[in-house]
Amino acid sequence: MTALPALALICCTCMATIAVELGLAALLFGVHDRRAAAVVALAQVVTNPVVELGCLLVGWSPSLPVASPAWAIMLALELAAVAVEAWIYRETDVFERPVMASVVLNLASFAIGCVAGLIFV
Repeated sequence: MTALPALALICCTCMATIAVELGLAALLFGVHDRRAAAVVALAQVVTNPVVELGCLLVGWSPSLPVASPAWAIMLALELAAVAVEAWIYRETDVFERPVMASVVLNLASFAIGCVAGLIFV
């Protein structure tokens, strides 16, 4: 994959992740004000491109066997994203329980992304 399609894919996945996590933050955690929504969106802008670039570099796909090294790298990247987002949420006081919010939002968006990847890719 060349740089331009990879960049387009990263941008699309980041926008989709922002949409999913903003919707779930509003639905599950009552995030409705602009500041809190901006923090959730910006947390994705910080973490999602790194995770997606890592996925592209190791050739990760949800259709790969779970025991593959690419899955281990993907899970490490996702755990790092959870930690960074939880820190951002704690520092900005967006969620009462920032670690739980980060875990729930990331699990949900990861699951939705896996299903979408299996269907559309």
